[in-house]
Amino acid sequence: MSRRSFITNITPLPQHITRDRALALLHDHQEMIQLNPLVVGFERTKAHPNATLEEEHNCIWYEITDVVHYLPGGVAKGQIKYKAGFHNLPDGIQTHCFAPAGVDLKARWRVGGNVFGQKPEPAELGVNKPREGLYLREDVEIRCNVLLGGTVKGNLKKSHAVLVERLL
Repeated sequence: MSRRSFITNITPLPQHITRDRALALLHDHQEMIQLNPLVVGFERTKAHPNATLEEEHNCIWYEITDVVHYLPGGVAKGQIKYKAGFHNLPDGIQTHCFAPAGVDLKARWRVGGNVFGQKPEPAELGVNKPREGLYLREDVEIRCNVLLGGTVKGNLKKSHAVLVERLL
């Protein structure tokens, strides 16, 4: 039985990081991959067989190898390989990861907010974003077996927190 869940992370950017600099970091796919603490290797590849035609033609594809913890506390861990497509957007990047066991992750990273003198972004209900300054927003859709959900979400939250820390 498959389950769909969502994660949104918003991280204020330090004042010394400009919008252009943040976008350049997001658009550097190899750097983004290497900043993930779970990654132990990657290489360019062809699209995943389940990628849409649009994804196949518009994404740059990588086969990525991660070390993942299957049980809390690192009791059981192993390597997994998966394919991920990266697509640059004017305000960020989209990724689509096809991992083993039917794990399907779609993420959108974007640089939002305003700098001094710019009109503030409109407020969003239920979203705790800074009123002033730039921020990095990550929206992730996770589809996976209900039994894997907690492990996938936990690994994703931990690794992406480290990735964002390293990025900044």
